[in-house]
Amino acid sequence: MTNFIKPKNTNSFKNEMRNVGFEIEFANIDIEKILEVLKDEFNFTVTKVNNFLYKLGSKYGDFILELDFELLTKQKLKTSAKDLYEKVGIEIQEEDIDSIENFIGKLSKDIVPYEIGTPPLPLDKIDLVEEIVQKLSQNSAKGTTHKIYYAFGLHINIEVISLEVESLLSYLRSYVILQDFINKDANIDLARKISPFIDNFKSDYILHILDENYKPSIDIFIKDYIKFNPSRNRSLDMLPILCFLDETIVRELLPNEKIKPRPAFHYRLSNSMIGDTNWEVSNEWNRWILVENLANDKKSLQDLSKRYIKYLNNFINLENWEGKMAKWLQNH
Repeated sequence: MTNFIKPKNTNSFKNEMRNVGFEIEFANIDIEKILEVLKDEFNFTVTKVNNFLYKLGSKYGDFILELDFELLTKQKLKTSAKDLYEKVGIEIQEEDIDSIENFIGKLSKDIVPYEIGTPPLPLDKIDLVEEIVQKLSQNSAKGTTHKIYYAFGLHINIEVISLEVESLLSYLRSYVILQDFINKDANIDLARKISPFIDNFKSDYILHILDENYKPSIDIFIKDYIKFNPSRNRSLDMLPILCFLDETIVRELLPNEKIKPRPAFHYRLSNSMIGDTNWEVSNEWNRWILVENLANDKKSLQDLSKRYIKYLNNFINLENWEGKMAKWLQNH
């Protein structure tokens, strides 16, 4: 790997090399140019699903390229237009709907991002994502900081090392302890901060799970998580892994939430800063490695859990928690 720091645990719960998936949002580039770059530079095979949704075949599986606008990618515009015209007794041709669709696509492409979703990539091959980002940047693709209303994100899906509740809880504890520091260090864009998609975990849930007496079964762990976090809009979204573990419970408690079951942590926090010469995907990955390290350091995790509980219960703190964690990380 290039600048990607390797986690201490490289094997998944299946005792095979861990896989990592990425979802990258960006704009300021035509879909034809994106397809050209991916086909010519990476030898991907292109399959068109519709004008704004493509599958790109690779030896790792299918990459997905789409305009992140459900009206277009799910073909809802065509269905709705046909229904509307039929109701008023007007016959509309397929080419007319295509023209409307293309017009809306051109209007929206500067506001609604394109997204590339990777298949699960072996841990030792994730530098491919960096190469794709660099090529897109060279062809004028832009990310979060290009315009004030670009609230584009980079999502990372990291395969878990264990399906046991103790391991999952350790990772979640590690994340909530580090979330303030990571938010500060990642310099999350204002447009993304004010969006509802990457909310931090709240102190009531943090206190609940950091308690040393909290030793839940997997069922209780899932139900507690959903009780305190009835949404996928968390900077670390646990719903995919919880749904993978017990889809029945999750669907029963969150019948309307869009969740894709998978044995992975869905880390949603990061900016997508394609086009910024000082930014690399590895920067965001390496912040996740802080979570990995603490989650697998039992003594430090216990110590910091107690310290954070005390901090949250204090009426007055002379130093903020992110500052305390910055100092701790410098010495560990």
